[in-house]
Amino acid sequence: MIDLSNLDWKKIGLVAGFIAVAVIAAYLIYALFFVSPTIAPPDDETVDPGQLPIGQEGEQPGVITPETTTDTTLPTDKVTRIPAPDSGVDQVAQGGVTAITDLDYNISKNITLNQNGSDLISYNPGEGKFYTIDDSGNKYELSDKVYKDVENIAWAQTNEAAILEFPDGSNVYYNFEEDRQITLPKDWTEFNFNASSNQIAYKDMNRMEDYRFIGIANPDGSGIKYLEPIGGSENDFDVSFSSTGQVVATYNKGSTKDTTRMYFVGKYGEEFVPIELQGYGVESQWAPDGKRLIYSAHNEYTEHKPELYIVNALGGDAGSGHQSLGLQTWADKCTFQNTSTMYCAVPKELPYGADYFPETADEIADYIYKVDLETGVKTFIAEPEYEYTIEQLKVSEDGETLFFTDKATESLHSIKLK
Repeated sequence: MIDLSNLDWKKIGLVAGFIAVAVIAAYLIYALFFVSPTIAPPDDETVDPGQLPIGQEGEQPGVITPETTTDTTLPTDKVTRIPAPDSGVDQVAQGGVTAITDLDYNISKNITLNQNGSDLISYNPGEGKFYTIDDSGNKYELSDKVYKDVENIAWAQTNEAAILEFPDGSNVYYNFEEDRQITLPKDWTEFNFNASSNQIAYKDMNRMEDYRFIGIANPDGSGIKYLEPIGGSENDFDVSFSSTGQVVATYNKGSTKDTTRMYFVGKYGEEFVPIELQGYGVESQWAPDGKRLIYSAHNEYTEHKPELYIVNALGGDAGSGHQSLGLQTWADKCTFQNTSTMYCAVPKELPYGADYFPETADEIADYIYKVDLETGVKTFIAEPEYEYTIEQLKVSEDGETLFFTDKATESLHSIKLK
């Protein structure tokens, strides 16, 4: 007879418990992975014995209904699309949300109009090549030459040549039509061509301040003539030929609490009458007639935001015709179609002090305005369908197309004006 008193009941209990757990686990595995589920029809559907439910009417095989989304950004996630009004997007600029044509998705630097006045020339820094691009986006190599990492480009007015500045200070004059290259002195910088493209102006930034000058020369570097010493005040000088060729550069010097006095450096040493400008932080462009200046400046009355002005700059009426154009933007965000018409990209809203820190506008989208330079009347013509911060702006000579690059992607776009 088995003596039950000598059995180890604790061990027996543990073994029994283990066996029970193993059995339960085995059943659960079987139920989950090997038992087929029962197909049951919906409560309101009758099914004949041994038949599946009759299929319901729906989409054709392979048709996928896209997910509805409110995301309106480009693939780059850098530019936001503006929801169009009920009337849709205008294909031609007429004062509303206006369609944009993408001409080149690659980075486009230093754009300028081609000689025909309707196509663009652009520089692709990644490839180191120059291209001609028409208003349909057709792209052609301007030259097979490769110049990588160009930092600044000064275009001849006739566009057949350019001066290329490189980060190491090297400067190259290249004539695209003649396929001719000439190296210019490293001390020269901030080049500008005259209207005939047969002369250049520049700053000679010698290592010794006493030998720094505004100079002019032939595009190949010959015929050097120094016009004005600049010493350590190089930032107060702006090299820019007037279209008449009389003025080579301007010098801006603060004269009162709220104004800046602009002096002119003449090609032949002329002494031009200086003019008073309304504020500080002056950026300027010569109007095509060579007699008027467009400039932006700020003071406490503009809340230190840039304000755009026009003024007669040369001749007996220098300083007259001074008026605000009523646009808070920078002069370099404007481009001329002719002597009477200008287009400007204007930030939708600028914070206080924006002219002290222009980078605050890098993510602020722009409106586009047309300005009549004879009357000073401005007209709002377009809000691009994407929220672009416009960097470079050019208009075709016939006034039909506005070309621009945006700050975020640096790619090239256009708007139809007519």
